[in-house]
Amino acid sequence: MAKYKIVVDKDLQDIVPAYIESKKAELVSLSAMQAAGNLEELRKSGHKLAGSGGGYGFDRLSEIGRQLETAARTSDVPGVASALAGMKDYLENLEVVYE
Repeated sequence: MAKYKIVVDKDLQDIVPAYIESKKAELVSLSAMQAAGNLEELRKSGHKLAGSGGGYGFDRLSEIGRQLETAARTSDVPGVASALAGMKDYLENLEVVYE
């Protein structure tokens, strides 16, 4: 059973899978930024993530984006790691139901 069950409007059924896949690919890029210590790019990416998640019904992704943005802005390296771990967990344990 999925840890995170999200109900999304059936009108978004054609675009949500691509959005989720793009977030999985983005996580790889974010992890590379983390490894390189690129906090400014992590901050920008966190801001974008915060803005996009809720638009598709993924409020948790928006929360993670805000965490990432704040942690990167304040040079909170453990906070960045926590946000990325949260994003990974969310994406790996997400079940989308269309209604």
